[in-house]
Amino acid sequence: MFQNIFSSLIDGILLVSRDLTIQKSNPAVEEMFRRSKDFFEGHHISELFPVQPDIQNKIERVLDTGISYRDIECEGFQISTATPFPVSLTLSPFLGQDGQIQGVVLLVKEMTLLKELQEFSRTRDNLSNIESLALGMAHEIRNPLGGIRASAQLLRQELENPEQQEYLDVVISEVDRINRLIERMMNFTRPRELNLKETNIHKVLKDITLLEQEAVAQKHIRLEQVYDPSLPHIQADEDQLKQVFFNLIRNAIEASSDKGKIQLVTRVSTGYSIKTSHTANPGQSIVVEIIDSGMGISESDMKNLFTPLFTTKSKGSGLGLPISLKIVENHGGIIKITSEEGLGTTVQVFLPVHQR
Repeated sequence: MFQNIFSSLIDGILLVSRDLTIQKSNPAVEEMFRRSKDFFEGHHISELFPVQPDIQNKIERVLDTGISYRDIECEGFQISTATPFPVSLTLSPFLGQDGQIQGVVLLVKEMTLLKELQEFSRTRDNLSNIESLALGMAHEIRNPLGGIRASAQLLRQELENPEQQEYLDVVISEVDRINRLIERMMNFTRPRELNLKETNIHKVLKDITLLEQEAVAQKHIRLEQVYDPSLPHIQADEDQLKQVFFNLIRNAIEASSDKGKIQLVTRVSTGYSIKTSHTANPGQSIVVEIIDSGMGISESDMKNLFTPLFTTKSKGSGLGLPISLKIVENHGGIIKITSEEGLGTTVQVFLPVHQR
């Protein structure tokens, strides 16, 4: 019975001996780490949790003192794909029949889905906050701006000095810029209907790369396009998707150094399912990847990427990514961004083939 319970648990169980080698594991561990137990049983625990000495230190402390640890966040390591993934560990002493500590039991909980749900919830909260902010700004700022612009235009007509007229041109220009910023923020509060039609995502990408070819040439960037020729058409609003990929590709260009490389990749999504309130059983989806070889994004900046008005650019508005996310979500899709400082950034846009 205990063996059946051990094998039925959906969380991983590892028994580690006093010399820190793995003695036993359940099938859930094999699933998490994508390796048969024959591969890692008898090996050092660091092979599953590499470059994390704190984990080994805590296991040794359990062996020495009998103390237990709960909810230790760290990274597991899928050996076959060299892919890290978030896990939570609980460490408990394993007692023999004589009551002495013979090893440590590790309860391993896979946290990828929870982390994604937390990130999704945080992003939705940010978008909700900007909706309230946009409404308030529209009412409190746009009317005074209209008065300022009209007064500046009238005063400009009365002045004959070209230099003074130039000052007023700057005032009018800046007022128009603020109005455009508010208009973009209002996109969050104005439901924008999708003009759905059969869309070839490769045509969308081609149109954007044509627009950006001068910027690519100026920085001598190598643009690689790896497209799946069998990719199905999707039901989408082509104009709105062009806005999304214009923002994302422009970001990749700006992040890339001279003579850098950008890859545009399309494929049918096999490892990620899109679920919405209307689709309990998600259907087929495609993914577009924009991969740059720039300096990457810091961990602190990653947490704020979709926060409206947050930007690391001197002339950025901080609205490009939030607006892009809203458009993609309106299509029933999702955006995922992964990055590591010094190694570049990968943006994945998942889109359903059929709207429901």
